[in-house]
Amino acid sequence: MTSDQAVQQGQRRVFRLPGAIVAWWAWVLFAAANLIDLAIQGRSRTALEIVVALVAVTGVVYACALRPRVVTDSGGVTVMNPLRDHRVPWGSVTSVDLAESVRVHCLPDAGSAREKVIHSWALYARRKSKLRSEFIKQGSSRRLPRSNISSYGRPASDAEAIEKQSPAQLMAVQLDQLARDARDGGADAGPLVVTWAWRPIVAIVAPAIALALVIAVLR
Repeated sequence: MTSDQAVQQGQRRVFRLPGAIVAWWAWVLFAAANLIDLAIQGRSRTALEIVVALVAVTGVVYACALRPRVVTDSGGVTVMNPLRDHRVPWGSVTSVDLAESVRVHCLPDAGSAREKVIHSWALYARRKSKLRSEFIKQGSSRRLPRSNISSYGRPASDAEAIEKQSPAQLMAVQLDQLARDARDGGADAGPLVVTWAWRPIVAIVAPAIALALVIAVLR
């Protein structure tokens, strides 16, 4: 996704790291292979426990890897974490930056003077360098030229480092640009809406209860 595409308002866009999707499908293949093997060969109590455990872990992996994402549309941004969703209208988003993960700064209520910070589970960073922090605070999604870097006050070596920004870093810049463009366009403010995500909760809790019952009954 390019910066120009990211700043086009009115379109629904999904931001998440590819590693989480890879981890999800790797687990699905592993779990499926084991379930097939157990279905063919397993007839014991232990096999049943393993089956239920695999289903329970699949629920956790779904909630922590596949589900988390940041979704934007014409009305605002939704930070989808494993168990809860945070919906913020564009007019209430004050900035987006990156620390250990992408953070959405917002005013939770009309007239509120204190910002709330929403951390995105999906968009995380292993490291945060000084250069990256400065680049995020700048809040620019423009591509830096490869040659005439002096106009930006950075040497060529720093420019090369900026071009190698992590995906989370680039997404933070794009999200911040979206928020600024929306505010400049007169986007309405509104309250922060936090809701529980019941699907992943059920995907985790139901197999966990089933596993506890299987262990308790069969032992």
